Amino acid sequence: MTGADRPNVVVVCLDTVRKDVYDRYATGLRERAAVRFEGMRALGGWSVPSHAGLLTGSVPSETGVHAHQRRFDPIDVEDTWIAPLARQGYESVCVTANIYASPVFGFDRFFDRTIPVSPSRRLPAGMDVQRHISDRSTEGMGAYADFVRQALDHEHPLRSLCNGVLLKLDDVSRKLPIEKPTDFGGRAIARSLEREITERDGPVLAFANFMDAHGPHTPFRGLDDSIHGVSADFHSSSFRDSDVNVADGLGEFGPDVERVRRLYAATVEYLDRIVADLVTALERDDRESILIVTADHGENLGYESDGHLMNHMSSLSEGLLHVPFDVVTTGDRALELAVDDTGADGAARPVDVDGLSSHADLGDVIRSLANEDPFDPFSFERERARAEIVGSGSGIPEGGDESYWDRGQRVVYEGERKYYRDQLGTEAVYDVSGPPSKQVERPDETVPDGVFESAFGDWITDGERTDAAEVDQASRARLEDLGYL
Repeated sequence: MTGADRPNVVVVCLDTVRKDVYDRYATGLRERAAVRFEGMRALGGWSVPSHAGLLTGSVPSETGVHAHQRRFDPIDVEDTWIAPLARQGYESVCVTANIYASPVFGFDRFFDRTIPVSPSRRLPAGMDVQRHISDRSTEGMGAYADFVRQALDHEHPLRSLCNGVLLKLDDVSRKLPIEKPTDFGGRAIARSLEREITERDGPVLAFANFMDAHGPHTPFRGLDDSIHGVSADFHSSSFRDSDVNVADGLGEFGPDVERVRRLYAATVEYLDRIVADLVTALERDDRESILIVTADHGENLGYESDGHLMNHMSSLSEGLLHVPFDVVTTGDRALELAVDDTGADGAARPVDVDGLSSHADLGDVIRSLANEDPFDPFSFERERARAEIVGSGSGIPEGGDESYWDRGQRVVYEGERKYYRDQLGTEAVYDVSGPPSKQVERPDETVPDGVFESAFGDWITDGERTDAAEVDQASRARLEDLGYL
């Protein structure tokens, strides 16, 4: 296959989207998919280790990227799926709303181009307003005047001014009982991604991170309020996830947790519409595009199966590890499969791969989709999968036991069982044969001998942990807003 014939390959990472909610609310993408991997598991439970796993197929004790070393410097680009496709003539681009998957933590060096999008930089060509705010030495009207001067001096003054206006509108909406006027970057990501793909002469390998389903949660313009029904003045920052996590069940937080669940569901439906619109836009391009729609990890929403936990700190629940993985194509030529995808009526239907699969094979999936041979999705079913975290990722709850919340955790999947072990010596066995994103503990069963020894090396020890990565004030403010600090 020549470069002129190769399809664009786009990895769409719906950050923090768990499998059960995706299946219920991402109906547009589910219906358009050529292949649906129903048993896909992530390699980590939160952004840093899971993105390292997406790139390399490895767990954090192997990549060296984890809660205590959050930069991506230990990873060699030659150990990613980007390098071999670059040698085949692909240009690589990353469009991202995730601050970890951005230049701040060295994620950009894997790609030819990286376009960060944030609440303070919705129009990527314009200035980052948050950096101006963090660096300014003036207050009041002088600060506004200083911003206008800097914006007008910028290479893209109108976009810079718009970024300032949009950020201010978001700030005002948090203080008034009105819905947030903008999303959390989803539409900006989709627009930038479409432009980066369609304006290139050769094939493009793209990675896009949509952060809208990640907390904080609040009603925003574009959400279907028939799904969430939450008043405009609600904001999830009114309580702390860490307080829920140390409570006995949900307790007093139950009503607020239910609001978050409904907003989360509405946001997944919103993302479904955005990405489906992107697929439609890419269909107008001369070159075929193949999209892999997945998530770096899911989310704990306080359910019993989540251990009544919220967010994605210090956990390897099924709510976090069971993620979507759908292959969606554009163009007139359907994805050529090595299996039959026709129904009784002769029409093409989605091929469902129901067995266990893992992000460890993302690179092989991409290479297979990019070459000229028929794609065999069932060749990626696995007898075993694994996942790991090293440290909490979101700090320690106030008054919490650091050795517990910051412990290393590992799981191994075999068949219908999920085996768990943590760095403190705790073990558990779960049945994962039921509904998506659910696990049922089997206290009468024990972990088979040698399961973890054959799947993992040594634990990361305190002596191997490095100091926290240095970040500027603007990046720190963003991490605090996302609940990581």
